[in-house]
Amino acid sequence: MSNNDLQQALRAIGFKGSVRRNVPMHTMTSFRIGGPARYLLFPADRTDMHRLLTLFEARGLSCRMLGNWTNLLVADEGVPYPLIRLTRGFVELRRDTTMVQAEAGAPLHALLRFCAREGLSGLEPLAGIPGTVGGSIRMNAGSWGTEVADVLSSVNVITPSGEATTMQRHEINATYRDIGLSHRHIILWGMFSLRPADPAAIRRSLREFHHRKRNTQPLTLPSPGCIFKNPPGTSAGKLIDEAGGKGLRKGDAMVCPLHANFIVNAGAAQARDVMDLIDTIRDRVFRVHGITLELEVEILT
Repeated sequence: MSNNDLQQALRAIGFKGSVRRNVPMHTMTSFRIGGPARYLLFPADRTDMHRLLTLFEARGLSCRMLGNWTNLLVADEGVPYPLIRLTRGFVELRRDTTMVQAEAGAPLHALLRFCAREGLSGLEPLAGIPGTVGGSIRMNAGSWGTEVADVLSSVNVITPSGEATTMQRHEINATYRDIGLSHRHIILWGMFSLRPADPAAIRRSLREFHHRKRNTQPLTLPSPGCIFKNPPGTSAGKLIDEAGGKGLRKGDAMVCPLHANFIVNAGAAQARDVMDLIDTIRDRVFRVHGITLELEVEILT
């Protein structure tokens, strides 16, 4: 679809949000890597979201939903299909007794602060994860033994058929780093079941978990977070370290000396550098441990 065709189509459906074209993704992602996204769309509300999905379905266009640009490796050639980000119209946080409903575009750290103010505990181990609520649900984000699915009560989605529906936790087959929904399910909000606690104690816990993360992960360097999922019974970082992976480098992509499951951008790394380094790490770990590491980072091509 050409720029003019898209603009005309958006006007025809009454799209109220904004559109950016040829967005350099290296300026957007936490990895500071990636070619241009041809279209980046910001729907204003649910009606906009429904209209967009209906338009893309009718035109046979693929699209992808993005959160806070973390956990992503974007190809050097960029992304030819539309990317959608939920922002200003999808950030509300609401309390109902010990439940909190959080819209998908809200930053995860905003949800954690809200829960601390409201005296609701259960999400503190996620402190320091730099994503949105929707992205955290999508990947079943976790840290220090707690996963989003542990406290998720329900999730509201737009299904591939365009229907808005609320799915209860028992209807969702969540696994490690995967909530069990296809990318064609658009997450609009999640409901979290929490427990009452002293707000001051929650804030202390948030600070402690964030401090632990700061001391063990390269939070000040461009990175998408963990590159590989942890295999059952062990950690990917430990396997990579034991295979001599720390400090390995391809161009400006480097295995972090602090935490071997992080690849950092040490300057002007390209996606191809990262992919070469990923292949090298996988090969080393398989030769030493007989384990094939599975990617946690999402690759957009």
